[in-house]
Amino acid sequence: MTESAPGLLLTPPPGFVGLPLHADERDTAAGIDSLTAKLVPHASEHAADLPRYVTWFAHLLAEKNIRLYGQFAVEVRDKAVLADLAAAVVPLDVDSDDQLVALRNHRDVVVAQLRQRYLAHHPHAHTTVTRLALGPAMVAVTAGEYRLPPDLTGHEAVLPRIAAEFQIPTPDGAHVVLLTASTAHDAACQSMLTAATRVANSVRVTRSQPDAAAATPSA
Repeated sequence: MTESAPGLLLTPPPGFVGLPLHADERDTAAGIDSLTAKLVPHASEHAADLPRYVTWFAHLLAEKNIRLYGQFAVEVRDKAVLADLAAAVVPLDVDSDDQLVALRNHRDVVVAQLRQRYLAHHPHAHTTVTRLALGPAMVAVTAGEYRLPPDLTGHEAVLPRIAAEFQIPTPDGAHVVLLTASTAHDAACQSMLTAATRVANSVRVTRSQPDAAAATPSA
């Protein structure tokens, strides 16, 4: 059975610059125009191609159920470093109305199952269960690195990545909000996690309806 995905509301971190994706293509187009206008002054010779790149990226995000993507700055030793933030709404596997009711009434059980599933794929992650404004949630913190081959950069490059992921079952019992923040700076881990926790605690969902705005940052 398929339940319409709920709309997603959240309060982004201060200084967040991002791209919200909406069910209404006109709203998404307006978001693309707004983000492009902010980026063009910094795009130098690539400014003319920027709208096409941003539009392609928006469609790629939408295919992955991502509702919001962008960056914000965190302070580390009196210096600002960047962190990424993404939010998505994904469906849970629900086979019957009875199972849906059970998931609605026992979200703590859902969170425990989400944690077990995450650890099965990421055994070295640090995971906890917490309670946010929307309800119980699983939080996972991972540390890793990306290795870029020499043919891309002229030499082998190692990029660290520290990530925090929040998995929050929605009250309808049929979906999970995924909120992920990440940074390449080890020293920014705690500041990033604090900012991400504030965002996760601000998450609200609207009633499931096909024409609801897919993501709306709020002040």
